[in-house]
Amino acid sequence: MRIVNIIELAKKLNLSITTVSRALGGYSDVSEVTRKRVMDFAKKHNYNPNPYASNLASHKSNAVGFVIPLYGLNNNTLNQISYFKFVAGMSTKINQDNILFYMLFANSAKEEMESYKKLVEVNKVKNIIIHNVQTDDKRIEYLNSKKINFVAWGRSKKIDYSWVDLDNELATELIVDYLYSKGHQSFAFINVSEKYNFAHLRKKGFQKALKKHSLKFDKSLYQTTSLEDPSFSKEITINLFKKNPELNCIICSTEYSSVGAIQACAELNKKIGEDISIITFDGPVVESLTNPKLTAISHPLEELGTNAINILLGTEKKKQLSNYLVKPHIIERGSVKSLI
Repeated sequence: MRIVNIIELAKKLNLSITTVSRALGGYSDVSEVTRKRVMDFAKKHNYNPNPYASNLASHKSNAVGFVIPLYGLNNNTLNQISYFKFVAGMSTKINQDNILFYMLFANSAKEEMESYKKLVEVNKVKNIIIHNVQTDDKRIEYLNSKKINFVAWGRSKKIDYSWVDLDNELATELIVDYLYSKGHQSFAFINVSEKYNFAHLRKKGFQKALKKHSLKFDKSLYQTTSLEDPSFSKEITINLFKKNPELNCIICSTEYSSVGAIQACAELNKKIGEDISIITFDGPVVESLTNPKLTAISHPLEELGTNAINILLGTEKKKQLSNYLVKPHIIERGSVKSLI
């Protein structure tokens, strides 16, 4: 006979619904003997847990929440592709463990904060992944105040939570090292607002590498854009060329700012890889949509997503903080000219 719900399963095993639910969920507070007994009995009777029923029965949501912003850094369709690559990395674990996955969208900072509150207070989600971590992040304060298990895609200065991230400081160090090895000693750097900690770390690595090679930090060649739209970086690039006619190398802190730089070069008849060298951070846009293909720093979004979900669900069971830092490397595609 096939057991169709967790209530029947608990009754047959003479266990509470909560114990059965947590045994099926692999929680560490259930003994190995009990867990094995529940799993064996469930398998024998072809029981497949309904995640909604299990969550309701155990009075504890096993769901995962994720909010995608459609404003600021992410106000264009190109930029939003990165989030879906990250989510793709989470999908295997989510499907294997039959986990509920809530994905909400927000059109403003206020709406984004309201989305997190909805996940926690309405949907009763206990596991959340946040991203684009800021140096002073109100989302982290809120989630901590509600004792919510979360993992950050990125880090702030105060790290008292689990996270996954690219080593952004090392990334820009590697970029400068690479350019220096090609004979470049002067670079423009288009970054995003340093309220985002990854941008702060990228600037830090950039300055560290300049110092290592006895090169000066030229403030006029360091530009930031608060909105991640190619038109902004295009305008910045055009202005850089106006003020620095001999400019021959641009570092773009994001793949989307590099799209604007490409557009500016096309408008100014600057041939990339010959008249001007451009290097950026890799992603789905740089991989498939830019022309020409740009030399870039690796940024494995799916790998980060996979590790984020594994850490998130692991910390829920173990109650221990964890992190995963990806070491970047240069992907050569021919957009950097050797001056040696």
